[in-house]
Parts: sequence; C-alpha cells; structure tokens
Amino acid sequence: MKKLILFRHAKSRWDLGVKDQLRDLEQIGIERTHKTAKHLKSILDFDIEFWQSSPAVRANKTAEITATYFPEKPMIHINENLYTFSFFDLLKQIKNIPDEHQTAIVFGHNEAFTEFVNRMGNRYLENLPTSGAAIISFDSPNWQGIEKGTTQTIIKPKEL
Repeated sequence: MKKLILFRHAKSRWDLGVKDQLRDLEQIGIERTHKTAKHLKSILDFDIEFWQSSPAVRANKTAEITATYFPEKPMIHINENLYTFSFFDLLKQIKNIPDEHQTAIVFGHNEAFTEFVNRMGNRYLENLPTSGAAIISFDSPNWQGIEKGTTQTIIKPKEL
C-alpha cells in the first residue's frame, strides 16, 4: 500500500515582476500553509517517508513551512521535473518515487494536482486550492504500478 500527499503551494505574489519560478509567498499564503500543515500533522496515522518539491520558490517555501510541523526535520528533495502543470508529467514523477518509501508528500502546482486527484483518486474535486492538500492511498506494492486509488482526505485551508 502506497500513500501520497499532494500539497499545493501557498498563494504567491504576482506584484514583484519576477520569473514565475521565483515568485515568493503572500502573507495569507504563509498563514494558510501553517493551518494546513498543523491540521495535516494532527490527522496523519502514518509517517511521511519521502518529501519532494518543485524547485519553484513558492512550492519549496511551502514545503519548508510544512516540515516545521514534523519532529524530525525531513530532507526535502528538489525535483526539477515537478515544476509542471501537466497531469502526465506529474504522474511520471510520482511513479518514479523510490519503492522503499511507502509514503510520500509532493509539493507543486495546479492544474496538475487537481487533475491528479480527479484521475487517480475516487472523489471529484473542482479545485485543490493554494495551501490545500489531498491524501490518496493506492493498493500497490510499488509506485510504478499505482492505478486508481482511494481519496482519504482533502484539506482546504479556508475550511479550517
């Protein structure tokens, strides 16, 4: 059984005139990420073994904030290929998670995240909001073999 958490990056700034990958977080995004991370930690019945993030500043900072809620400072792997908005590219990266890890968290971007939840989970989601998270379990012994799974939880920070 594999368990995946998709955590969408926090609301980011558009006012600085920087390249998309370099956009920083809005204050409200930071606050909502803290709410989601705290709630996520409180409901998890498993340890997160593998952490990875898009290289975009907004995704990586979201991962760093979330990591502060976990007692052992996790190593966050930066995966250049997670800077994607494509379901197919995201699926490829998730299928490449090392099989020794039963659980993983990935920080990245929409539209890929919402589409992933809808295609690979069993609950329809109109939109995974910024600082939102979804937990999906897969009845597979390896990541390469994941198919339609079970959406266990969807966390929307505005509802917390």
